[in-house]
Amino acid sequence: MTIENTNTPGSTSGWAALPWSRLDGPVGLELAGIDVRQLAPEIIHAAIAEAQLLVFRDQRLDPLALTEFAARLGTPEQYPYANPLHDAPYVVPIIKEPEDRANFGGDWHTDTSYLEQPPAFTLLLAVETPPTGGDTLFADMYGAYAALSPRLQEWLDTLAARNVSGMVHDSGGAHAAVAGAIRGNRAAKAAEAVHPVVRVHPVTGRPALYLSRIHSEHFIGLTREESVPLIDYLQNFAVRPERCSRLRWAPGTLAIWDNRCLQHYPLNDYHGHRREMHRIILAGERPRGLFEAPRDA
Repeated sequence: MTIENTNTPGSTSGWAALPWSRLDGPVGLELAGIDVRQLAPEIIHAAIAEAQLLVFRDQRLDPLALTEFAARLGTPEQYPYANPLHDAPYVVPIIKEPEDRANFGGDWHTDTSYLEQPPAFTLLLAVETPPTGGDTLFADMYGAYAALSPRLQEWLDTLAARNVSGMVHDSGGAHAAVAGAIRGNRAAKAAEAVHPVVRVHPVTGRPALYLSRIHSEHFIGLTREESVPLIDYLQNFAVRPERCSRLRWAPGTLAIWDNRCLQHYPLNDYHGHRREMHRIILAGERPRGLFEAPRDA
């Protein structure tokens, strides 16, 4: 669906009047033919509150320009488990070389949920892409929560989960392969945080599932053994095809997504080819649930 533009690109209202196209699937809007830096931050914030994922094609942003643009949308943060570019301390290069087998972040997740204040938004810019493959899937966590039975919703509303960086970033972690071959700082200090399993979005007020197989170790009050079957069920349920959109990258594609209501999964189907992306994360807030979750044990 495309809507004719009746507003100037820099106006602070009327984001829906820009010529967006919807991605195939429940989330995501795409905009081509405009330099994203011409858009007012209010336009982008309003659009992402509606669509959860924004895609801008043919952007020419070097690391400094990407950082400057990101800083208009929020506060850039340094990622503790990978080294940034030496001249752009908030830009992390995510590179898979032709000989690498695993890819960075290669499973469903929301970014760095093991931090006390996980990032609100992620910006990812495609620098080099394979001739085919390398797409990213995005899953709607609002839709996942809404599709659960009322009784299960009621129980999950009362649960919190411990999210642990070591499940991915320790060499012996249960999902260490997800770190891929990224040349980063796996010796960074371990991080853990307890967050509600159902998160209320601070802007929209909508509830969303907030856990993942690779970061959520166990539910508070339950053992790891007791927790894993439900974590697995919720993870598989949340990312069913009807809740997913697919982003096909090309050099110059910039995606901005809301970690508070989406999960994503970069596909690893391009062995023998190189893929390079530049990533910035923007500061978020401590997740809040429908209740004040217990934060011990």
